[in-house]
Amino acid sequence: MKTLYAAADPIEAEILRSYLAEHDIAVQILGAGLWSGRGELPVDAWPRLMLEDEGQRDEARELLRRYEHRRHAQASWSCECGERSPVHFEVCWSCGRERPAA
Repeated sequence: MKTLYAAADPIEAEILRSYLAEHDIAVQILGAGLWSGRGELPVDAWPRLMLEDEGQRDEARELLRRYEHRRHAQASWSCECGERSPVHFEVCWSCGRERPAA
């Protein structure tokens, strides 16, 4: 099995497993148990979604692309001037200040 998606955390992995299952795409989550060892283990400890049927890879990737688009479309940051800008804006749409460092 090849990795379909590396989730941000075990919760996101479960959300995506359920989302894909709603579209009749079965995945397994591997590595979720390593999450608590992040920073202490010299390994990549991201939970990974593994596709059970490789014939569904294109459909699964399209669903995940939609998920990513919706997730990022809602994200924003607050400027010192009080306005909110979408996360993909590097400067405030209102005053032109640069986005503060995270």
